[in-house]
Amino acid sequence: MSEQNNDSNKKDSISIIYHQRNDSPKHFEIKRSRVYLFFIGLPTITLIALVIGAIGLVNTSPFHLLTNYRMASKTRADLSRNENLAEENSELKSEIAALQEQAKAAATAPAAAATTSVAATTGTTGSAQCPAPVACPAPAVSGTINSIGLSTLSLFKPIQGQKDRTRPAVLNLSGFKAEIGRDNVNLKFNIIPAVTDDSKISGHIIVLMKNELAIQAYPLQALGGNDFQINYSAGEPFATQRFRPVDAGFVKPRKSGNYSFTVFIFSRTGDLIHFQSVNIPLKL
Repeated sequence: MSEQNNDSNKKDSISIIYHQRNDSPKHFEIKRSRVYLFFIGLPTITLIALVIGAIGLVNTSPFHLLTNYRMASKTRADLSRNENLAEENSELKSEIAALQEQAKAAATAPAAAATTSVAATTGTTGSAQCPAPVACPAPAVSGTINSIGLSTLSLFKPIQGQKDRTRPAVLNLSGFKAEIGRDNVNLKFNIIPAVTDDSKISGHIIVLMKNELAIQAYPLQALGGNDFQINYSAGEPFATQRFRPVDAGFVKPRKSGNYSFTVFIFSRTGDLIHFQSVNIPLKL
């Protein structure tokens, strides 16, 4: 029985005879499990640690971080481009709907005109009827005046296909006040969308300040062309869903008096979407 145990112990261990010069040979045994651990286990653990360290180094390297930053920037640019395309698509749909309404009105106008003509020339008594009296225009008053149409925009460069979209109103302007500084006059007001569907409204803002002697434009470079006409795209760009404050700055005039401030708001495609004028006395 002891011989069997000795044989099993010999199988589980490795005998090593160590001999050194001028010394007697030495014999010792090492278990195979320790040999396997030293020659196989430790290199395997070292290799795994090296692989894990290399993966971590790659993921945290400056080149990897720079690549992630570039991908994030490209994603943000794509999202912004998609938003702009969605806005342009919405504006084009609105223009198509307006054109369809105009086409329907043009189709029904001849029939309505014919009916009116017949009613005017023949009646129940067989006598011609007089046309309805024309109402006199209301006298002009100072204060706020809304929607004049495109025919008054002689200061602006004409745009092919430009439309007057001031009715129905999509914007409201409020809180007008003029602040006088050392060298400037600032007209401050707020833009509030009139619609309630939280759709974004964007475009360009141009403000004119004038009296009987001079006229100024905001932004200042809007009236800087050689032809003395304003391009709508030179206005201050804006986009709003709920509220947008505006601070229009002008060079301080030398004379006190009543000054007219006129606000023109154009869409991104050049259509007039809002017009408003207000008279404010300035004491300089």
